[in-house]
Amino acid sequence: MNPHFFRQRHPLVISSYYLLMLLIAMSTTNPLIIGSCFFGSLSFRLVHLKKGKKHSIIFPLIFLILITITNPLFVHRGGTILFFFLGKPMTLEAFVYGFFMGMMIASVIYLFQNFQTSVDSEKFFYLFGKRFPKSALLVTMVFRFIPLFKTYYQELNQVQKTIQRTQKRSFREKTSYGLDLFGNLFSWALENAMDTANSMKARGYGVTTRSSRTVYHWRILDSFSLVIIISLGSLFIMLVMQGNYQFNFYPYQENLLLLLKQRWLDYLVILVFALIPTLNRIREVIVWTILKSKI
Repeated sequence: MNPHFFRQRHPLVISSYYLLMLLIAMSTTNPLIIGSCFFGSLSFRLVHLKKGKKHSIIFPLIFLILITITNPLFVHRGGTILFFFLGKPMTLEAFVYGFFMGMMIASVIYLFQNFQTSVDSEKFFYLFGKRFPKSALLVTMVFRFIPLFKTYYQELNQVQKTIQRTQKRSFREKTSYGLDLFGNLFSWALENAMDTANSMKARGYGVTTRSSRTVYHWRILDSFSLVIIISLGSLFIMLVMQGNYQFNFYPYQENLLLLLKQRWLDYLVILVFALIPTLNRIREVIVWTILKSKI
């Protein structure tokens, strides 16, 4: 069963899909569009959630809550005053606006996580290794060092706890320990980056045109998928420039039900498009279950 969405698809199709999803999520403040992107990206993330990886789901939700709570502290616009805090009005519109802005940021984080799940380093190098070898290597190293950096931090911190360095210490001593730990992590990251760069240079990376060990054949279905993605993206950009997806939160937020009735088909298309990875995964599970039952 396919562990990734669009595994049979060309890497260009996968990258185009997530690029369009990022464009849709960040180009408007329309709550219906943001909600569709959030629901689609979160559902696919939940499908691929592994044991011990719940922080990848919780971390963006914490951002959402923080932005929802803190936005009314800095923005006092809106006609519906809920209460006063330190002499400043806390408005319903500020809470709602902060909630959907937090949802947009969470959607972007989930989309990047899903992109990293669907496009591995080999596919990334296949797309950009020939034209931009140095940039492709740099981006790949960044994605590679993030989990390595976290693993090394946990190991180093556990060693320090084992020798009782962090137990029963004053605040100043704990601060000194934190600075030492950061210095060790920073030195380790630089050392590994230099080793990787020297290794790639010794192998002649970037001197000639790089070939890929994996060949991704372009199929008719890839062309069909890419045409749909480009067409939908062009239509969305045109509608955004015409102001069809404009939504006002201040001084009073617009009626979402009225907005949905006016352009319900557009929002349905965006929702289905955002749910394509999840629907594809559900289809694979159903097919796999049927095949196992016939064995």
